Amino acid sequence: MNSNFKVQISNYLDKLRGLSDKRKKIVLWSVVAVMAIIMGYFWIKSAADKLNKLGESVGQIKLPQIEAPNNIEK
Repeated sequence: MNSNFKVQISNYLDKLRGLSDKRKKIVLWSVVAVMAIIMGYFWIKSAADKLNKLGESVGQIKLPQIEAPNNIEK
């Protein structure tokens, strides 16, 4: 199984080497775009989780009660 995978990768790389420069750039930028989308998804998910935890922490803070007098003289 492992050697079969290596052969498939080798065949794929040989096909890539045979492509024109324009097509190589298209493949490269496609891979970069997919990786950027995946990384962006995980970055946004991580940021949302951290904000959620921060919101829960802020919700647990007990603020002191401040009473204002009802009779305010003018």
